[in-house]
Amino acid sequence: MKIKFALQTVLDARHDKVEALEISLARLLGLQIECQSLLTDLTSRRSVLIGKLLDAQIGHLDLFEISNLRANLINIDANLESVSEELARLTEAVALKRHDLVIAKQDEETLEILRRKRQDAFQQEMDRVDAKNQDD
Repeated sequence: MKIKFALQTVLDARHDKVEALEISLARLLGLQIECQSLLTDLTSRRSVLIGKLLDAQIGHLDLFEISNLRANLINIDANLESVSEELARLTEAVALKRHDLVIAKQDEETLEILRRKRQDAFQQEMDRVDAKNQDD
């Protein structure tokens, strides 16, 4: 026989909070991975453009092509900077969300321990009553 735990609604609310934080953390981690992928892609594009720019500056000079390559390189550098800033922001948000999740799980576990202790105490009382009834 199970007893009703007086703080079950609080435990359920804390469990819901943990689940919401886990979902939020997963979403942030997904965004962080996408941002890292974009950063890697931009870095490789930048390397390719630098190689093309170096090739364009050898031999016959096409100033229009060099100008376009430099403009593209400047654009990619600006994108790299903004993506790097976004990645730093996401990394900080992930760390904060992880911290919140750890605290929420600790709060939930505290109530879960209380529930188990109350259940065990009730079971011991029931066992004692059964033993007393059998003795009589």
